[in-house]
Amino acid sequence: MTLINWEKRKEPTKQAIEEFASKKDINKIVAQLLLQRGIVDDSEVESFLHANVDELQDPFGLHDMDKALEIIDDAINSESKIAIYGDYDADGVTSTSIMKLTLQKLGAKPIFYIPDRFKDGYGPNLDRYKELADKGINLLITVDNGVSGKDEIKYLKDRGIKVIVTDHHDLPKELPEADAIVHPTIPGSEYVCPYLSGAGVAFKIADALLGDEALELIDLAAIGTVADSVALKGENRVIVTEGLKQMKQNHHVGLSALIKKCKVKLNDISEEDIGFKIAPRINALGRLDNASSGVELLTTGDENFAKEIVNETEEINSHRQELVATAFADAQSQIQAQHDNGVLVLKGNNWHQGVLGIVASRAMDQENKPVLATQFDENSGIMKGSGRSPEGFNLFTALQQYQDLFTAFGGHAQACGFSIEETQLDKLTKLVQTEPAKQGYDYKAPVVKNYDLDLNVADLNFDLIKSINALAPFGMGNPKPVIKLENVELMQPRSIGQDGTHLKVKIADQSHQVDAIGFGMYQKSKEVNGAICDVYGEIGINEWAGRKNLQLMLDDFQVSPMAAKIQTLKKIYLDYRNKRISAEIMDHFDNIVFFNETYYEAAKRSKVNSKMVRYNEDVDGENILIYDRPHDLKLFEKFIQNNKSTHTALFFHTNLTSGYLKPDMSRMKTLLKYLYTHQNIKVDQMDLVAKYLNFEKNDIDFYLKVFFELNFVKMVNGFVEKANASQQRELIESPTYLKRLQRNDVEKILIESNFDDLLSWMSDYDCHC
Repeated sequence: MTLINWEKRKEPTKQAIEEFASKKDINKIVAQLLLQRGIVDDSEVESFLHANVDELQDPFGLHDMDKALEIIDDAINSESKIAIYGDYDADGVTSTSIMKLTLQKLGAKPIFYIPDRFKDGYGPNLDRYKELADKGINLLITVDNGVSGKDEIKYLKDRGIKVIVTDHHDLPKELPEADAIVHPTIPGSEYVCPYLSGAGVAFKIADALLGDEALELIDLAAIGTVADSVALKGENRVIVTEGLKQMKQNHHVGLSALIKKCKVKLNDISEEDIGFKIAPRINALGRLDNASSGVELLTTGDENFAKEIVNETEEINSHRQELVATAFADAQSQIQAQHDNGVLVLKGNNWHQGVLGIVASRAMDQENKPVLATQFDENSGIMKGSGRSPEGFNLFTALQQYQDLFTAFGGHAQACGFSIEETQLDKLTKLVQTEPAKQGYDYKAPVVKNYDLDLNVADLNFDLIKSINALAPFGMGNPKPVIKLENVELMQPRSIGQDGTHLKVKIADQSHQVDAIGFGMYQKSKEVNGAICDVYGEIGINEWAGRKNLQLMLDDFQVSPMAAKIQTLKKIYLDYRNKRISAEIMDHFDNIVFFNETYYEAAKRSKVNSKMVRYNEDVDGENILIYDRPHDLKLFEKFIQNNKSTHTALFFHTNLTSGYLKPDMSRMKTLLKYLYTHQNIKVDQMDLVAKYLNFEKNDIDFYLKVFFELNFVKMVNGFVEKANASQQRELIESPTYLKRLQRNDVEKILIESNFDDLLSWMSDYDCHC
């Protein structure tokens, strides 16, 4: 299990949050989250919080966009045969669908080809290119792939076929000699939003060709953007925000049918619904079957046909889930056997090739290591594989230098796909073990993750969710804010899910609780064994039977450091505050400790047999009772720094129904003003003053003593008069006032606090900690 070190995102000051919130006319939670993300400029804040279509960038800012449009226009005008070559994941399927619909709107009748994961592998495939060439195509447009197809594209060019590459994947050392390469990171022509997905690039071409009419396709671009886990920054925020709005318009019959099958309410649809419900179903088609049906689904206008494909998709997705669970369980023995390896290379035991990427991803999350998951393909006689890597390790860079070992390879920093002969895989396994050290990646170190907000359970409400969602859509580059709940209990934990590995639990403090779900966390909940924990997660809404309830999605929970200290101290300290202590009970203690001489002398005259000691004397014995409370906390701090007894009962001679006077500045000023404006007031008439001002007589006596010590007033022949003080004095200069403050601190911490809070305070000083 990967260890996580949670660190708070940079903490703006309370003043900075308040000033920023006021300046931007936003609430404090939104202000804090924006400051933590470094979003402070007026235009940046406005764009981030209110992304809209006006912020879509000029599509001609993309490399070779003008060339691509000229080629497409010529092809359409000459009624050339156009083929679209896509990819089998959700980004590839939506890219293909966008390009197909765009060309159809312009009057073209393109054909499309989605590679078969099992027969064609990842990326350009020369055999498929040959088949397309034999069909007489005049133009090939690649979407979400192609930039790594130098040799394959050369074949088409040699046949006189024009090629437009539209892609977003990491660039190879040498680009293909295509007629146009539309890509956001071509050196010297970097696009303003370099994070575009394949579907994002395809949408920009639609934008250039169709203008405003392209907005009907932005919902498909949103799916590809979320599914491919590209950074939700800049224009990608606009694509996803507007795409979610567009989904509600039901422009695409097939997409509407899929959303309905996912049981997603259109009015509440979010990027999470895309990431966890819609995209996985589209991906499932390419993992277990041919993803061409996904393009048919997203481009059809036939409702009955759409329903057939959706039902088929649902069955395939359910089967995919079963295959993943089986394969991942089977992978555990290999993972353990490679415990000391920096890169895990897993060989499938009859694993379905379509789930290799998911197995690699889950193994990566579990072990915090780069993972290559492979399976022997009987049709081709080679190993097919998918790789995934954690943040901080560039998998594409690590593997690209060994490209000669692969028969096919492509991808980006955190994910790749490849084909390789089994003998070459053994070589690769040895070679890649040096890569983590080269990149300075320590797979043994705990994963450092950030959280955003320190809150209490009582702070979790629907208004908080509304504030957090002001920063949506969430994803790569803009993670959903993580909340830390400190020192809480995991109550009523129970296992859920088909395999019983998931956790349903209530997170509770002393007065409030909230439901929570933790995927794969049931076993961990058993290991913490009821200890007080610090919990990390994202707040959301669970709707069931028409009712909406708060629900925390758990990212992690760890035994609270403070809770561990408190549990240690609870074995040593006993809470006897406000209890009745008889002589018989006192006789059970070896020592009885006193802070006040008066109590000490009185106890010595009692019939108690226990040893009586002052707080500053040597205290021996296994069991002691602290009888009274000190007047100054520093005395108690010093005592517990040296208290090595096995058990200590805290009595403090306490009655919780009474307490010291807490000085009231306003009342003190009222009394002083009264004394200054009235003459001939005798000290023995202060009970009348108290009655007139509606003060307690004890309060008057205390305030008056402070005034005398500070020379605010003086006594003249029994009368209280204003003193001619030559300098301004602070209240704490009065010994009486200072002593009272010290006693109030004693009462607040030692007497009024609950036992856990008292022990928490003591943990900073107690020698047992």
